[in-house]
Order: sequence, then C-alpha cells, then structure tokens
Amino acid sequence: MGEYSSTSVTDAVLRVLTEPRGFVLGLILNFTLILGVIVFEWGLTEVVVTYLTEIAIIHFLFLIVGLFTPQPVDDSDEDVWDTNPAVLQPSSLLPPVYRRNIRFVGYKAIFPGGLIVTLMIGIFSNSDVVSALSPSVGVAIAGIALFQLMRVWRYFIADQSYQDKSPQDAVQFAFAPVGEVLLVIFYAFIPVTFVIVGGYNSRRY
Repeated sequence: MGEYSSTSVTDAVLRVLTEPRGFVLGLILNFTLILGVIVFEWGLTEVVVTYLTEIAIIHFLFLIVGLFTPQPVDDSDEDVWDTNPAVLQPSSLLPPVYRRNIRFVGYKAIFPGGLIVTLMIGIFSNSDVVSALSPSVGVAIAGIALFQLMRVWRYFIADQSYQDKSPQDAVQFAFAPVGEVLLVIFYAFIPVTFVIVGGYNSRRY
C-alpha cells in the first residue's frame, strides 16, 4: 500500500486555505477561540483541550467519510484497486461502504489515531484538569463539531461529490491537523530538552 505523502498533506492544506469560503469560516472559528481566551479567560488547559478535541473531531469525521468514497487510490500499486470492489450496505439510507476502504483507512489511522487517543487520555484521566475546565469549552467544542460537519458536507456530501473522490482525499483532510500537532510537539520538545539538559549539566559542574 502506498505510503502517505507529506506533500499531499501540504497540497490539501493549501487547497483549503486558498478556497475563499473555507478560509473565511476557518478565520471565524479561530477568532471565536481567541474571544474565548479573552472573554472567558481561558488558560492553557482550555486551549489545549479545545485544540485536541477539534483534531479528534476532524480525524473521526473525515475518516468515516472516506469509507464511502468509490474511486481508487491513484498512488497505490495494489491489485485491489483495479478490481470490482466488494461493498457493505449497513443501511439503505447510507451509501455503500467499500471493504478496501476499511483496510486503507484503518491502516492510515493507526499512528495518528493512537497519538490522538494517547493525548486525550492523558488529559481527561486527570480529574483536576477535567474539573477545572470551563463550561464554555463545551460550547466551543459543539461549535467546532458543527463547523467540521459543514466542511464534510461541502467537500464530500453536497451534490454527492464523494462519488468523485477516493479515501485518500478524505485522509488528506483528516491528517492535515495531525501534522500540525507533530510539528508543535517537535518544536516544543527541542527547547524543553535543552532546558532540562542544560539544568542537569549546570548542577553537575
């Protein structure tokens, strides 16, 4: 199965950012989060919880949509994409789910899904953190969920546009914010490591 390319993530992010409607809606959402910090006096905990919850919602919604996309993955060299796909029909109200998509989406979701679950468990397993969260965080999360549902509708459901897409298209949307988290962790880890190592060395000498 073809490996997921960082270039495809960049292309997906740029396509979304340069699309006027998506850019405006994203700007409104981020402006709302800034207002939350100012008006509701959110601390770092509320910001991190809201941010990670948004990523989890994006990941879940777009990977679910990817199960229904009928087009083959262009960069895959597997014969499964060149044959008549087997389908599942869980409900007459929903389009068919493609078995090959289940394998593809599941394979791609192992690492980012594990990362998201680990971070979320680390946060919500701390009762002090959960009790300190403001009720306004719940309102923000509800708004984020609604906003991401609108994105799913616009890019995949409206006019049955999912018919012209592959699961790779959905994966690109799902993985873009995960890449941002990895960058944040990477750039946060380096200075923290230097501080710890520097403090250790200063105590030795």
